[in-house]
Amino acid sequence: MDEEATEGFELLSDGTRLGILGALAERLREHPADPVLGFSDLRRAVGMRDSGNFNYHLRKLEGRFVTDTAEGYRIAPAGLRVVAAVITGAYGGHERLGPEPLPDDCPVCGDGLTATYEDGMVRVACPADHEFRNSLPPGAVDDRGLEGVIDLLTRTTRQDIELALSGSCPLCYGRLSWSVEPPSGPVPEFETGCPRCGARLEVPAAACLLYEPETVAFFHDHGVAIRERPLWAPELFRDVTVSPADDGVEVTIEQDGERLRGRLDSSLEVQQLSRE
Repeated sequence: MDEEATEGFELLSDGTRLGILGALAERLREHPADPVLGFSDLRRAVGMRDSGNFNYHLRKLEGRFVTDTAEGYRIAPAGLRVVAAVITGAYGGHERLGPEPLPDDCPVCGDGLTATYEDGMVRVACPADHEFRNSLPPGAVDDRGLEGVIDLLTRTTRQDIELALSGSCPLCYGRLSWSVEPPSGPVPEFETGCPRCGARLEVPAAACLLYEPETVAFFHDHGVAIRERPLWAPELFRDVTVSPADDGVEVTIEQDGERLRGRLDSSLEVQQLSRE
């Protein structure tokens, strides 16, 4: 971890500083047209009497997490992200949800799938332990049953894939590079790691084509609303092949005897699509 990131953790290691961010976030939530608090009002909101000590902690946050304006102090975007992370990680009374059977079968072996949520992780697996998993913080699970959790996971995963395919890590926004070697395992997907935060990312080969209108139309013509399907949908794995191509790979999806071929370059960007 670099020095700047380490410094950020140190700045937020004090409860008073988190209290300042929480108070400014609450002000923004309750008064979006006037999200600024003066020094004295902010100190009272945090519940701290010692003005000098409070000023010391406030100065530590200024410039990165708190913005000092002529009217007072307001929370900066980085500070708001900290508050959001605290909220989603701290709330939640669910230790475990499920297991619950799902309507889709495992795209690898055809056995039934079940879903569970535990310790911040959604796990979809078959009896043979072919699994699909992704994280959701406890706060995201509050007031949702497992069905709602799966729906949220489907939408957030779709966003993560789109960001990853654009070359950015969905966790830390570091730059990604992809290997275009055809997958060697039973699941046609591409893998990479983020050089900044170390996250491992896996994208189904068929998902590389999902953001093209022609692909959505192809599946629609075969009765599949592909943008609404979860990551483990059989359509994203069965009858999907990956083969080498000049300076990239070719991904072929077959539905009811019709094929959609996509040519991808070395960064997994779609260069050509054709139906046959």
